[in-house]
Amino acid sequence: MATLALSPELDIPQTGEVSVNELLRLKTYRFDFENNRLTSELISGLEAVKQFILFALYIPRYAYPIYSSDTGNELAEMLADNETSVAFKIMEIERLVTEALMYDPRIEQVYDFVIKHIEDAFHVNFKVDTTLGGIQIEEVLSA
Repeated sequence: MATLALSPELDIPQTGEVSVNELLRLKTYRFDFENNRLTSELISGLEAVKQFILFALYIPRYAYPIYSSDTGNELAEMLADNETSVAFKIMEIERLVTEALMYDPRIEQVYDFVIKHIEDAFHVNFKVDTTLGGIQIEEVLSA
């Protein structure tokens, strides 16, 4: 008598780590940050890396189960802490932004931070060297 398995046995190939070259060939959908919606336009290369950087700056780490623990940042709690000095926050912004971005193998270096505290927000400018070239980022971070 043959026995039947409760579920089929499938050979699922292990994906392992994705190489930088594979990441550069991948396409992703453009996100419209002004209207907070995904578009049908496909992007790749330096545009896709810049979009990753913006997602890393906007998404709180561990907030959404759809994203891995490597996605996002840990800025919100620190920026909202009224007991922490502005000088400390400026120092931490540089560290936390760098940590949020260095998980992506396409990013080689995050540097040249200029951070200004204006009213209740931090105006952050920095440079990112990627495997495809350089990117200048200018964003406003607030709690």
